[in-house]
Amino acid sequence: MTTRTPLLLVGIMSPQLAWAMMGLAVLVPILIGLWWGWRATGGRLRRIGRGIGRALLVFCCQLIALVAVFLSVNNTYGFYTSWGELVGEAPAAPRHDLVDIHSPQVKRIAISKNNPQPDGLMAGIMMPGTDPRNAHVPVWLPPQYFERSQTHTRFPVLYWIGGEGDSGDRDNISIPLVGPALNLIKNYQANPFVIVFLPGEIRTGQDTECTDVGGIKQQSWIMRTAITRIQKHYRVGRTAASKFVAGYSTGGYCAANFTIKYHTEFRAGFGLAPYYHPVYGQPQLSQVTQQTRDENSPIMRVKARNVPSEVRFLSVMSRADKSTWGDAANPAMSYGQVWADGQDFWNHAHTMGQFAFILTAEGGHHTSTYTPFISESMRWLGQYGL
Repeated sequence: MTTRTPLLLVGIMSPQLAWAMMGLAVLVPILIGLWWGWRATGGRLRRIGRGIGRALLVFCCQLIALVAVFLSVNNTYGFYTSWGELVGEAPAAPRHDLVDIHSPQVKRIAISKNNPQPDGLMAGIMMPGTDPRNAHVPVWLPPQYFERSQTHTRFPVLYWIGGEGDSGDRDNISIPLVGPALNLIKNYQANPFVIVFLPGEIRTGQDTECTDVGGIKQQSWIMRTAITRIQKHYRVGRTAASKFVAGYSTGGYCAANFTIKYHTEFRAGFGLAPYYHPVYGQPQLSQVTQQTRDENSPIMRVKARNVPSEVRFLSVMSRADKSTWGDAANPAMSYGQVWADGQDFWNHAHTMGQFAFILTAEGGHHTSTYTPFISESMRWLGQYGL
């Protein structure tokens, strides 16, 4: 049995702790002022000591204020749900499948000794239609892409969409996909496939939720510009049977939306920490139309049972993640919009054959909660052709 310090007995998500820290942020400066007034006299050494003490107390006040703000924000959005998460402890990968997966027919393509890229290659392409930060789209090519026997093979392709603020170059840092993908391929648990890393936004600081709004046509850019150019430059699948989409957080919502809305373009998809309707900030909130909202709302389609039978989408969510799971009975709001709606989506979708779920009880809205489920999510796509 492990022992816990008194601090660890109080949960990081405790509202009382957040309020206590905010109270201390106000109370401590008052106490310092009273202390200064009371200790205004004395010799030189005493004054030096008081000066050092004052400096330390001011520092403590600043630290308390920062902690108070952090705890308040964390309590609202659930980025960390335990002290262990805060110091970098990551949950262990599941030892058994948490969702039904049928074994795919894997084409065994051995990696020859003269293969120039035995671990695959991170290549990339510059895309028009974005700002400079988001113009580079990395493309990971598996080792088999460089086998002479596969010169004319078009490989299945996974289009990965990053979270808010993620450029394509940062995608594989935020959520490391290449390592798990390479292991699956080398162990013949998946067919060789290509990964395309798309940015979470195409204008820095403008989160358009993978929709066309306010003159920023991110959805059109993905479907018409990015995918078209990738197909021209690389030997990737062009039919729905060999195209897949996935993402994290905002990218997870985008993947859910694309899998349903463009069901004739993508065979299947998955989302890590997704939500299921667009949530806009300014200036997009004042620019978006109700039609755009309706056309890009997976949860609305599910509630109306308007989901094509061929759709297949896997959601990976933590019930403790306030920015994903939320509370269907008392939803959090953002700019007058419902924020996280994962629980509400699950309530309506878990009985539908088009959707599968991996639910975990622990972990907040950050990448270490969800990275242990990457391999299983990829294997889940494998049964549909990835």
